[in-house]
Amino acid sequence: MGSQCFDVIVSDRVAHLRLSRPDAYNTMIPEFWSELPQIIDELDRRAEARVIVISSSGKHFSAGMDLSVFSGESTLLNTAGVSESGRRHSVTWMAVQHLQDSFTALERARMPVLAAVQGGCIGGAVDMVCAADMRYATADAFFCIQEINIGMTADVGTLQRLPKLIPE
Repeated sequence: MGSQCFDVIVSDRVAHLRLSRPDAYNTMIPEFWSELPQIIDELDRRAEARVIVISSSGKHFSAGMDLSVFSGESTLLNTAGVSESGRRHSVTWMAVQHLQDSFTALERARMPVLAAVQGGCIGGAVDMVCAADMRYATADAFFCIQEINIGMTADVGTLQRLPKLIPE
């Protein structure tokens, strides 16, 4: 399972996915959104592991979604050549569905998914750990729903999952 964003090791029936872009604070580049569900689905299909542990390398767990997801050549919101607003909105809706499904893969897995968080867990990373079955955090871990600070909706799962995880 070659990957730009993850190191994957299966040992003693434990699958360990480690975010592997520490110099970029493990931001979620466009490739991340396809790699994560592919890896999870493959682990689920093979049934070689009884548990999946997601951790990261570097100072922070993840700084969340890389803005290249919305701009540049490999954007998920490619509306080049689309002039009609309804079609542009449809591309945006389909892209959000793809992003949400990437984390829903964690919920679909037959085995438990554990998230081991250190340092910052920001933006999209909060969405990801909310989709895990259990979350473990070091004493220096902190969580931030960054989208609200830039006028976005946390629509990749936080709004749907977080209220079920924390008391009112």
